[in-house]
Amino acid sequence: MKNITIYHNNRKIILWKSTPEFEDLVENLEIDEPFIHKCNDRMSNILNTFFEKEDIKEISFEHPDLNKLFNDFKSYFDKYIEAAGGLVKNPKNELLVIHRFGIPDLPKGKKEKNELPEETAVREVEEECNITGLKITGKAEPSFHIYFQKNKKILKKTFWFYMFYDGTKTPSPQTEEGITKTEWCNTEKIKEYAGKTYLSLKRYFTEFYEIKK
Repeated sequence: MKNITIYHNNRKIILWKSTPEFEDLVENLEIDEPFIHKCNDRMSNILNTFFEKEDIKEISFEHPDLNKLFNDFKSYFDKYIEAAGGLVKNPKNELLVIHRFGIPDLPKGKKEKNELPEETAVREVEEECNITGLKITGKAEPSFHIYFQKNKKILKKTFWFYMFYDGTKTPSPQTEEGITKTEWCNTEKIKEYAGKTYLSLKRYFTEFYEIKK
């Protein structure tokens, strides 16, 4: 992985793994430190500015060690949460979509203690869509997003798994979780929902219908 994109509403923060060639270029050009952020205190100042000013749509940080960069970034937040969900298709090559609070979404939920991401993903899809018999067929790239809750800054990572469902039961919504609708979506419907879902999830809708072309 060469970069990690974290979304905050319609804005994003990108963590890049810089290469030796990039480091040499920066050194030769004498680019100032704000272009490469290696220190936690500088990162905090920049993130504070980002969240204070809504007109800043995108910022990025770079470091040769992407894991270290992510851990430094993670330490800025009051809470870090992990979740998992499913990109479920049926024998008709339709994608299982839920509607939560009126927005097209994908079934997912928080990990429980000592639970593997795969276990979380299956459990959450089963609970939110009232189906069983799911088969994991692959793993997708995780998504990251930021939200605020009671003045706490929260960073959430969601693991995603490709799944296949060939059961006969029609999915139905877990209404107590704010889900109002579940549906199997063909290519045209997925394309429509790609423009209506959360920015952090758009890539999964887009990748699904582009594979179909």
